[in-house]
Amino acid sequence: MMRIVDTHCHLDFDRFEKDRDQVIERARMEGVIGFILIGIDPESWNSTREIVDNEPGFWRTAGLHPNSVDDQWNPELAASLEAESASGSLVGIGETGVDLYRSESSRAMQMEAFDAHIELAKSYDLPVVIHQRSAEKEVLEVLERHGEVSGVMHCFGGDWNFARQCLDLGLHLGIGGVATFRSSQSTRDAIARAPEDRLLLETDAPFLAPQPVRGKRNEPAFLRHVVDVVADCRSRSSEHIAHSTTENAVRLFGLEV
Repeated sequence: MMRIVDTHCHLDFDRFEKDRDQVIERARMEGVIGFILIGIDPESWNSTREIVDNEPGFWRTAGLHPNSVDDQWNPELAASLEAESASGSLVGIGETGVDLYRSESSRAMQMEAFDAHIELAKSYDLPVVIHQRSAEKEVLEVLERHGEVSGVMHCFGGDWNFARQCLDLGLHLGIGGVATFRSSQSTRDAIARAPEDRLLLETDAPFLAPQPVRGKRNEPAFLRHVVDVVADCRSRSSEHIAHSTTENAVRLFGLEV
């Protein structure tokens, strides 16, 4: 059986409240041996901690999602995030980044918060988990201020030009359901060209289910569809891609699987 790590999921969300145990069991039956739960605000820092403390093979990150920056980013939250980082219980900082899909009104504040997350990640030698939507220019602008950055461009859906810039800055590419969509040929072309040791697998569950199950609630068991697409892009076996991306996840996040 393949051994896969889902490097970005939100199994603490309410959409999994009624059947979380079954979701985890289905994932393990499909070869998912590790799950990184992504903290997007203080409430989710607590809910992810509860799962990690009670489930083997789970790890967590903490950050403030860019869509929440306007309402929640302040010195008190920044101090709380630093305390989380100092606790030794995290494998990464984020989800952070810039999202201008709905509005550019908080652009400056999002970039300021993103800067602070990167500085914190570097201080504690943790990778940063980056969200980008309609903001490639802004995200790259912030990253370039910090030189090489350890982390992952979550939910990568760009072309080779954007992929190359991310890779040149030291980032990994988080490959999920978007790569399987019929409209994502430029992303698949980038996956084919990227160094294999910079590719990670993720679901972003419950969002962005891959093409064969598109429209359903996404869950880690569906990661097999992503593995197959990446394997096809790179003319490799699915077993090979599962192995190499798991090794990449272990190395980047310091996992023990």
